[in-house]
Amino acid sequence: MGHVSYSQEINASPEQVWTILSDVTRLPDWSYTEGRFPYPVEGKYGSEQKEGVGTIWIGISNDGQTATQEITVWEPNQKLAYQLQATENAALEMTQASTFELEAVNDHTQVTWSLDWELTGGFSLSKLIIRFTGNGAFEEMIAGCLENLKQLVEQEITQSDTGQAEDFKSS
Repeated sequence: MGHVSYSQEINASPEQVWTILSDVTRLPDWSYTEGRFPYPVEGKYGSEQKEGVGTIWIGISNDGQTATQEITVWEPNQKLAYQLQATENAALEMTQASTFELEAVNDHTQVTWSLDWELTGGFSLSKLIIRFTGNGAFEEMIAGCLENLKQLVEQEITQSDTGQAEDFKSS
């Protein structure tokens, strides 16, 4: 089984980070598109439930794969975890568990994303290559996603602050 963990400081409160992180429809907004893995171009909910343990997230990637994730930990502004349930049209079968931890540190939030993964199914040359290179590919993807999340959250805070300043001026 592979394990990768990466952290990113975001100049925002845990609440501000959580607002974007916990909304599956925002997933494509901060996905890393330059890596070796397919990336989500659409995120949607698998049922009426939009938060909490048991929520189903569905991601549709740029290559047509559909990944279904189930939320296993939901601690607002602190911790979010999900487990891959199924992937349709995937070139490789694997299990994945992702955990995001948010920690307030002074005036910013330390976001740590940990990913545990394991290839399943039969043997193939592709699987052998992924077993030896997978951690690096996942680390690249996680680092890129967290950098994009940082930019997105900080940009939205700046836009919100600018909008409030404009509202104040006009009143």
